[in-house]
Amino acid sequence: MQIADFFHTENQAAKQLNVNRITIWRWIKTGKFDIQRVGREVLVPKWEVEMIKTRHRKRKQQLRTEE
Repeated sequence: MQIADFFHTENQAAKQLNVNRITIWRWIKTGKFDIQRVGREVLVPKWEVEMIKTRHRKRKQQLRTEE
């Protein structure tokens, strides 16, 4: 198993969540992600990215049903 199996880089996480890399940094600063650092590389757990994607998807569905 490789690190890439469990973590996204900050750029990959931003692409997955369809947000800017700066947004990922803000979320890291506020504690939204429990990151790991390997040298200068910042790694975001894939399960946390998936959890946020799922939450966002549910929120969108909820807003559609309220209309």
